[in-house]
Amino acid sequence: MKIAILQSAELPFDKAKLNYYLNIAKTEGAKLFVLPEYVLNRFFKELEKIPVNFIKEQSNHQLKLLKKLSLVYNITIIAPLIIVKSGKKYKSLVRFQKGKARFYYQQILMPYPHWNEDSFFEKKESKPLIFSIGNIRVGAMFGFEAHFSKYWDYFSEKKADVVIVPSVGTFNSSKRWFELLKTFAFIKNVYVARVNRVGNWNEWEFYGESFVVSPDGELINSLGNKEELLITNIDKNLVKESRREWKFGQLSRRLTLFEPECP
Repeated sequence: MKIAILQSAELPFDKAKLNYYLNIAKTEGAKLFVLPEYVLNRFFKELEKIPVNFIKEQSNHQLKLLKKLSLVYNITIIAPLIIVKSGKKYKSLVRFQKGKARFYYQQILMPYPHWNEDSFFEKKESKPLIFSIGNIRVGAMFGFEAHFSKYWDYFSEKKADVVIVPSVGTFNSSKRWFELLKTFAFIKNVYVARVNRVGNWNEWEFYGESFVVSPDGELINSLGNKEELLITNIDKNLVKESRREWKFGQLSRRLTLFEPECP
């Protein structure tokens, strides 16, 4: 199965650019199309100063548009979006498929003084996205959540073949992100596709460098620091071969070291 990841800056209300890239993805035979964080809405630091009604209006527009585009192009779309309900803001990851939307609400949010999503967004219990496209099992979570092994364990239990990680990396974090995700790709023997934003907010630069790593922890493809579309193939047989060869999942299921002892 082919997937397409669009490394972009903020996308305007105009649907021309999305149509352009979706048409390329469709022509190339991609079944999944992924967007990075904070491209359908303004960047977080801007959202802190924007009236909630404006956020809601923008998000509702994007919801309607992406539902329609998923139907028109017959392609599954994964896109981060801010959802507003009863005046409360939720950071969500949305799967658009055949004109319908399914939501995952981010569970672990950044709590730092310079970037405090934890105090800005509301919390709502939700399970990470896991679904199938043909014979490929797809999992998806937010970039910050990729630091926590429980998510990777969850996707492993659900037999994901590829994990999608939309992100909004900035500062000098590129190398750290690559080492983190290629390590989890290897120890879980799963494809990992990170799609990162480009552009900037004031002095903060979003560096792009989106990439796809194989179940053996090898870099398959990557992008630079400009707006680009990456299309790559997800091979179920390679996932199976990696798991047979390394046996990490099989061995971990035998592990009893951390199980509570019987009284």
